[in-house]
Amino acid sequence: MSKKEKLLRKLFAVPLPKTFTWEELIAVMMQAGFTHECKGGSHYTFEHETGLRVVISKTHPSGILKPYQIKAVKQALETTGAFGRIN
Repeated sequence: MSKKEKLLRKLFAVPLPKTFTWEELIAVMMQAGFTHECKGGSHYTFEHETGLRVVISKTHPSGILKPYQIKAVKQALETTGAFGRIN
């Protein structure tokens, strides 16, 4: 199993993962075709080629995503169809 498959399994695990990191988020989103930008502060905008945008605040100091952030990422991957392309 590849690294990206392991990350996706972790992200889509039930119950929600409690240790999904910011670095893992960046990796998954990049693999799914999202670009990311931060114009200062801790808010990052992830944009897909379809035009879908997701704004997520980088968690401090732990770097572990909160459940609502994980849900937003999963929804974005499902909405864009990117999840199917990564598998």
